[in-house]
Amino acid sequence: MTVASLAIGACGSSDASTDAPAESSGGAETSATAVADTSAVSAEAQGLQQNRPVDVEGGSLVPYDGSADDPSVGTPAPVISGASFDGTPITFGGPTENPTLVVFLAHWCPHCNEEVPELISLNESGDLPAGLDVIGVSTGVEESGENFPPSEWIDEEGWPWPTMADDEELAAIRAMGGTSFPFLTVLDTDGTVLARRAGTAPAADTVAFLDAALAGSGS
Repeated sequence: MTVASLAIGACGSSDASTDAPAESSGGAETSATAVADTSAVSAEAQGLQQNRPVDVEGGSLVPYDGSADDPSVGTPAPVISGASFDGTPITFGGPTENPTLVVFLAHWCPHCNEEVPELISLNESGDLPAGLDVIGVSTGVEESGENFPPSEWIDEEGWPWPTMADDEELAAIRAMGGTSFPFLTVLDTDGTVLARRAGTAPAADTVAFLDAALAGSGS
């Protein structure tokens, strides 16, 4: 099932009426190329699955439209349970020891390919807020898209955090109200939403976004 048929916004866009994942809000075009069968075979041989079942407990957040006054802030996020590419259980939402940044990524999205190294660099430089947990969610999988399979893409990028594989219906990102990629959600230790953001941003803006979100944390 394609992203286009699910009517979720294109990479970097908050427009839920997009027809295909090939067009970004900034006008940059996401090229989709044929992928060699060897990549998929290699992933399967390792027991990796690019989509895995997702369970959502609780009501979904309202779709994010980029408004400064996000109505989801301060409301409980749904508890989303799934697994990594290799089947390791992953859950976010609900009570946690630390605040959590959830990053929804699509392997074919050019803005996601900008966001991933930006976040990795912030982590390596120690500029991410202390005590912040990070979880990635691979979503919007397209076999014909660039960087397929996402399990290899995220590994080659050097992503250091756990990564959940969304299901084919994009249940995880839909439950969090995501309408585009990349999509960031900051959750407090009690599972409430502290902030949401769509699209990529310069490193300094990302740090400011996270600092402002965590300033409202009750932890």
